[in-house]
Amino acid sequence: ATLSRIAKEGISAFYEGKIAEQIAKAAQAYPNPGTLTIQDLASYKTARRPVICGPFREMKICTTSPPSSGGAQIMIAAIYDHLLTDTNTLEDKISAFVDAQRLAYADRDHYFGDPDEINIPLEGLLDPQYLRHRATERFGPSEASTPGDPGLVLGQNEIASLFATDTTEEATGTTHLSIIDGQGNAVSMTATIEAPFGTQRWAAGFLLNNEMTDFAREVIVNGNHPANAIAPGRRPRSSMSPTMIFDVDENILMVTGSPGGHSIPAYVAKTIIGVLDWNLSAQEAVDYPNIVARGDTVRVEISVEPGQTIAKNLKTRGYNVEERNDENSGLHVIVVRAESLEGAADKRREGTVGQITAE
Repeated sequence: ATLSRIAKEGISAFYEGKIAEQIAKAAQAYPNPGTLTIQDLASYKTARRPVICGPFREMKICTTSPPSSGGAQIMIAAIYDHLLTDTNTLEDKISAFVDAQRLAYADRDHYFGDPDEINIPLEGLLDPQYLRHRATERFGPSEASTPGDPGLVLGQNEIASLFATDTTEEATGTTHLSIIDGQGNAVSMTATIEAPFGTQRWAAGFLLNNEMTDFAREVIVNGNHPANAIAPGRRPRSSMSPTMIFDVDENILMVTGSPGGHSIPAYVAKTIIGVLDWNLSAQEAVDYPNIVARGDTVRVEISVEPGQTIAKNLKTRGYNVEERNDENSGLHVIVVRAESLEGAADKRREGTVGQITAE
């Protein structure tokens, strides 16, 4: 009934009237009633954000701008490349992938928030000169991860101290799909209600999201606010990273994305590096053990080969490794090959690969 009303009456049917009343009523219900009103819904405006792109070798990575975290894909790929040498083994490359994540996550966590509310130094964070320098700040395996400062590197003012340490904790209630149609149009779409079943409250036939918990858990830290601090009218940071890769002639090479809370940047980056540098097929890249290096711990999925070997090698190099039997990725990937499209879905969830032929 809700979908029929929206199809017939348009957007106003959702943000006003009976559906809006049911949403507000559900949000205000006990226990733990919220304060969302029908006036809040009526005044809501969708924000259109520009796509951001950055170079990776001869290719181009295009993805979502803040408050989403697509920019981490550009950062991880560039830093990873700067950490490589001509003699790298696969073990060396995995170590470089770990360190590129640690560097990029530290910057993402510290600087990303709502660009309508805070001054995010996004241009500086994605500047090739900064990313080249950031790779030289590679943390030792046992060192704590800290954010860089693009302002200082690029000859501007110091900016890292403007924001307090991030205290955000993100749950996993997200989904992703990748599509390429017969005319070559492509979609990479990630959507979320934040936690499994969102707020666990129903209204007009659907679940309400739980996005408020995507803000930093502490607003004031040492007198400063985290970039992702909560405030009226502000949108929270998201880890969603729907991404497309293009070749030098602007032809699409890859469509990728995943659910998974704060692990999304790591999951998605694994497919990009796996396909474009480790020479894996789309499915091999999706199936490969997930390696999540946010903060000072490296999570390695040991239930998937060669996860146990990867964990052992990283431990030998001095990393603080947390062995995991499962990771909640739901990767959905399309790689464009010379004569065909190669699709992959994550066996860790319920995703599928399908091809529809027009009659």
